[in-house]
Amino acid sequence: MPHTPEQTSEAPYQPAVGDLVWDAASKRVGQVMDHRWSRYQLRPPGGGTEWHAAPENVSPTQARQAPCPQCRRIKAERYEAERTGDRKAAAHAATEMGLHQRAAHS
Repeated sequence: MPHTPEQTSEAPYQPAVGDLVWDAASKRVGQVMDHRWSRYQLRPPGGGTEWHAAPENVSPTQARQAPCPQCRRIKAERYEAERTGDRKAAAHAATEMGLHQRAAHS
């Protein structure tokens, strides 16, 4: 007879804020930003628009791969823009990262 969640001794997966998780419903990786109202708030690891995920759809990610060269370049540009206070360049880099993530890593 299959086990129901109430019959298993394992506690349900409860990621902490900052953890990277897999959202099976949206089929993408997200970083946990918050957990409220029985939902997790997730956002893409490189930044972007947040979305909500039900706890039953959230699971740990596989071992994290090294970022691709383009991700590293965009991230370096964003950090440099933030360090120097160039808000326009930082916003551009964040947008570029989101577009790159969707095109290359989805």
